[in-house]
Amino acid sequence: MLRVFLDSGVLIGAFKGEPEIREGAFAILSNPNLEFWYSPLLKLEVTLQPTHHKQTVELAFYEEYFRNANCYGDLNRVFEIGNKESLRHGISVVDALHVAAANLSRCVALFTTEKPTKPIFRTKLVTVVGVSGAKATHQRVYKLLEA
Repeated sequence: MLRVFLDSGVLIGAFKGEPEIREGAFAILSNPNLEFWYSPLLKLEVTLQPTHHKQTVELAFYEEYFRNANCYGDLNRVFEIGNKESLRHGISVVDALHVAAANLSRCVALFTTEKPTKPIFRTKLVTVVGVSGAKATHQRVYKLLEA
């Protein structure tokens, strides 16, 4: 089993994203060879709006994911490493914290909906994988499994 981290764009995209992102997200979520990890920051980022707006179906979707995923919770270490990575590569604060959490939880990949030109792809702490249509995403996952 490969440990992976999904950013908020992938999780939100799975529920209500454009068809291409939704298909790519479900290609990841349905892969039985992946073990999912998250941080409390990701959980807050994803559940804040549906909780506040009482969007119970959307919230239930995310809660199901978090119930079946593993949490890396040492926020002091996440901030320490995320801060360095943000300054080193110009990665946005939230993305850098996701990179740090993925690295600390020993994930082989961080899946994102960010474009390959974004600074998050500069990190060397974890392999960053873009999510697109189901076929392309399946191919990216299989490459990780073969490595």
